Amino acid sequence: MNYDYAKIAREVIAAVGGPENIRSAAHCATRLRLIVADRAKADDEKVGEIDAVKGTFYTAGQYQIIFGTGHVNRVYEQITQLGIAETTASEAKEAKMEGKNRVQKAIRTFGDVFVPVIPALVATGLFLGLKGALLNNNFLALFGMTNADIPQTFQVLVDVLSGTTFAFLPAIVCWSTFRVFGGSPVLGLILGLMLVNGSLPNAYSVADPSSGVTPLMLFGFIPIVGYQGSILPAFVAGVLGSKLEKKLRKTVPAVFDFMITPFLVLLIMLVLSLLVIGPLLHALENVLLVIVESALALPLGLGGLVVGFFWSIITLTGVHHIFNMLEISLLSSTGFNPFNAILCMCGFSSAGVCLAISLKAKKKEIRAIGPSATASALLGIGEPALFGVILRYGLKPFLLSCSINGVAGMIAMLLGMKGTGNGITTIPGMLLYIYSPTQILMYIVLAAAVFATAFSLTWMFAVPPEVMEADAPKGAKKAEPAPAPVPAPFPEELGSVAKGSFVPMEEIPDQTFAQGVLGTCCGVTPEEGKVYAPMDGTISQLAETCHAVGIEAEGVELLIHVGVDTVEMKGDGFQSHVKEGQTVKKGDLLLTVDLEKVKAAGHPSTIVVVVTNSDDLASVEAAASGAVRPGDPLMRLKA
Repeated sequence: MNYDYAKIAREVIAAVGGPENIRSAAHCATRLRLIVADRAKADDEKVGEIDAVKGTFYTAGQYQIIFGTGHVNRVYEQITQLGIAETTASEAKEAKMEGKNRVQKAIRTFGDVFVPVIPALVATGLFLGLKGALLNNNFLALFGMTNADIPQTFQVLVDVLSGTTFAFLPAIVCWSTFRVFGGSPVLGLILGLMLVNGSLPNAYSVADPSSGVTPLMLFGFIPIVGYQGSILPAFVAGVLGSKLEKKLRKTVPAVFDFMITPFLVLLIMLVLSLLVIGPLLHALENVLLVIVESALALPLGLGGLVVGFFWSIITLTGVHHIFNMLEISLLSSTGFNPFNAILCMCGFSSAGVCLAISLKAKKKEIRAIGPSATASALLGIGEPALFGVILRYGLKPFLLSCSINGVAGMIAMLLGMKGTGNGITTIPGMLLYIYSPTQILMYIVLAAAVFATAFSLTWMFAVPPEVMEADAPKGAKKAEPAPAPVPAPFPEELGSVAKGSFVPMEEIPDQTFAQGVLGTCCGVTPEEGKVYAPMDGTISQLAETCHAVGIEAEGVELLIHVGVDTVEMKGDGFQSHVKEGQTVKKGDLLLTVDLEKVKAAGHPSTIVVVVTNSDDLASVEAAASGAVRPGDPLMRLKA
């Protein structure tokens, strides 16, 4: 179908609130990205009625309109010709923080510090769960053994796997804090390691009266101890230390900076941490833990009811990042995390609501994205279900989910459910409860009940009427046919585009791809910066920034998108080895990319391979797992 792109551009500008409401524009391989002055002036319904528009959403301070490959660049050209300015990299970065007050910005920064810590805690939680499951006397009795029969070497190995993260937690937190606040991460790591140095009395031993270990007393009243498992002292030391380092970098002469700045940062911050920051904030941390534990232990499970009901609301505000610190503190203090049980049940509730809406809906888009969003929720990624389905057409499904979350949280607290880690929920979260047969059984039964209840109640009472309206036939909503046949035959198998690790569609770190809005897809997390052709065909599109390329063969249209939001890099680090209209063979080098630059720019490097006309094919399915090399089977297609 031939589109009037000038007309589409004019309609987009009008529907988004006029040229005075559009500060600047940019585009990636599939989406037009507009930074708008007032989000409320953008009429989503009018935008959705425009030719070639496949969907809209607002994220990271940008109003994004999905046009798809081959169309978005032409619309963008017409937009800029009508006087809309091009978005700069600094504008895109500022847009992500726009509209947030100081508290929201602080919470986002807080989250940036603790999110990178979570993978280590997830691994530790799994080790603790396995340790509890395999080394308890009930399990060992099945083999006629006790703990005394386990070799000491094996027990030491298990203790190293399950105890190292919490023992050196201040070092990890201090490293991450320096990184976020602009200091040298290695100085943060060293400062954190100093706080848990073996020469200091171990915090865990000091807390155990039977150990005989006591703090060192300075001036007779300042206790000096190690801070194993502490969060706040390391976080505050990291904030102040990074600011001190940046100040010294500006004042110390360059010839002495290499020696003097690290020396002064470590000396001043260690003394300050041990004498002031540590004693004060460790006491505050203990008070907070008592308050949290008391709230969760309220009679009748009231603490779980409140946290469960408000959790999805908290997630919408972004304040949920602060709970990372509370969960980590609970884990390091008690070895268990009751918050996790509540959050896991919230995930099962969202999945049930999402599945009911998507199965009962008649609207094509919801039926298309709903099942994949449900799968994501069951794997612990709730945003696609929450934003793509549950909240899309009204509050009724959302409020029902919140109510179910509250009841499930109350039951979890009454049952005494608690995990051995944080950072994973729903189906993967079960691994945090295998330490006890009773815990894992309660988890499975409650999860099934929550999912079934959410699905049933939504099916009967909460499916929005808007999704029950079938889509009116619109040519703009259909995939545009290829302008001319191409000589390459139909590819029954697509090869991997890079050396790296296979990424299933639902795990791609971008909602548009993960929900299959542009077509069935999968990804590769690359180890090398080379991108190869997955099939024989013709280059149908090449982004000016060289971060995306389209290939067509007989009956197949592909989009290869290198990284997420890498359009913001304006081509820096990307180089093309092909041009539009060129014929390529499977395995030909298409692009090279500097992965270090992508990482430094803060973008995921996942290379996404999208079959943009997958609706026209009989089947499109993944054919890979784990590590892949260029040319290895990636996807299988049937015409």
